[in-house]
Amino acid sequence: MTGSGDTDRLLALGDRLRIEGRAGDALTILSHLAAIRPGDYAVLRSLARAHGALGQTLEALNTLIAARAVGNDPAELLSDVREQSMPAVAKFNAHLAANEIEPAERYAAALATLAPHSLPMLGAAMTCNHALGRPEQVAHYARAILALDPANAAALEALGGPAAQAATPADDIAERMVLALSAENAIHPLLRLRDIHDVASAILCRTLTPPSVAQLRVLIAAADGLVINADPGSEWEGWEIHYRLLLKAIDLAAIQGPTPSPPDDPKPRMVTAAGKPIDAKGLRALADRLGVQAVFFAAADEAYVDLYARWYALSVLKYSDVPCLVVVHVIGGADRLTTIAKAVGVSDERLVFASDDFDAGAVTTLCYDSPPKGLIAHPVAHFQSVRFQRLGALLGTLGRPTFVSDIDLLLQRGVADLLERCKGDDLVFNENTLNTNAGSRLTANLLLFNPTPTAHQLLNFLRAYLDKALSGPSVTRWIDQVALIMGRHHLAYNAPNARIGYFDTDSDINNVMYTSYQAHPFRFLSLYHGFDTSSLEGDARVAGEQEAAPKRPGKRAGGKRI
Repeated sequence: MTGSGDTDRLLALGDRLRIEGRAGDALTILSHLAAIRPGDYAVLRSLARAHGALGQTLEALNTLIAARAVGNDPAELLSDVREQSMPAVAKFNAHLAANEIEPAERYAAALATLAPHSLPMLGAAMTCNHALGRPEQVAHYARAILALDPANAAALEALGGPAAQAATPADDIAERMVLALSAENAIHPLLRLRDIHDVASAILCRTLTPPSVAQLRVLIAAADGLVINADPGSEWEGWEIHYRLLLKAIDLAAIQGPTPSPPDDPKPRMVTAAGKPIDAKGLRALADRLGVQAVFFAAADEAYVDLYARWYALSVLKYSDVPCLVVVHVIGGADRLTTIAKAVGVSDERLVFASDDFDAGAVTTLCYDSPPKGLIAHPVAHFQSVRFQRLGALLGTLGRPTFVSDIDLLLQRGVADLLERCKGDDLVFNENTLNTNAGSRLTANLLLFNPTPTAHQLLNFLRAYLDKALSGPSVTRWIDQVALIMGRHHLAYNAPNARIGYFDTDSDINNVMYTSYQAHPFRFLSLYHGFDTSSLEGDARVAGEQEAAPKRPGKRAGGKRI
């Protein structure tokens, strides 16, 4: 019979052999040792490492589960679990891609056991068992999920609970991946591309984890390999372009990489509402003299400035209950800025116009929307992105909380309470939680940036991401909103302590559409596509009886997106 001293020496020998690269010999010794010392915590850990060194990932996981059952401190196993988790996730995803649900479930179940507080692991195990038709196991994982997240729609649905009507669709990512990628699912390649896009979007609408990043890589690779052969100029080709551009916009290297430094931009030209030149130093002095507590910033081309800047500025100046500045950036209007400013017709020192020398006619990047719109004649993606490319410099100059928005937006009541509520946040998003499309989840019509290092970090990311996306041969018109969701994930990797707030979409900003001006509960009213602007004319609730906006053309031609 082997004595305690002998077994200790065998354990040390097994570890040494593994470290020396002789994992097979180590496994032979450690397996023998585990047979004569069953339930020995140290032996089980060493045996798991030997399995892992040989690529026997599932055996390593199961051995760690045995070690966890006999150990007194599960936290001690964290390093071992982490070492095995990445190869385990890779094998899980490989089985999914091959439509091998049963072996995939073994990895998911082992990972869920070793990480019982991980919602992604529990969700993967639950959805695999659902696909395998194992209701008892599904219920087990659903209850574990609900213990961590009582409102989890997927777990509620799995248990037959009353999932809220407004809840996001069930989190069947693993099952949806199987359906999207399975060769046995004989669907048209365009429909497969759509399904791949939809699953990728659903993943991006949640917190990214190593397993979900691996899933995204599998989905993107699968999309790249699809051959669709849609007829040129057809609606099917339009949909292929739409989905491919959205998938192309997923930049995992940018998300996980370091935050870029901002470029040195030429100073923008700025004038007051009266058309007098003002520089950054003068703008800061004006803000200091006025005691400005909030800045409202919008950017648009001259056509949209002509349509909406007066309503936007007057509503802010009427309803802001804190000292404020309104800065309207006229894209490409540097040579005509004084004329444009005077044409808006608002004589108030709190209104300032800025501009640049952007030449829309020189843009060669093609901008596509979803069918039936398809190719857009104007560089709309560039127009929509300017606010985020220029905001960093303005935030740095003024150092005040800044609302950045579309220009076709109206302020309807004060913001003092909102600023107080959000003073501890780095930034505040408008999240449309009912939407699982990555290009629509975070709506670009309104954000709030406080002058913090983390806010500048996001703006630096957005600038670099958008500069790259807008310089390619083609781009989706949704790129500004895709940039926001990429940026939120980037902060999770690079600024995990970021303080992110969210507007109340029942009162702060509308994510529902109104066709005309009417009574509504929203602080900021977004004039979505199809809004009848003639309903604003002369309405005292918009900008006051004395300065109601002059008559403008009726229905707007462009619009925001949901």
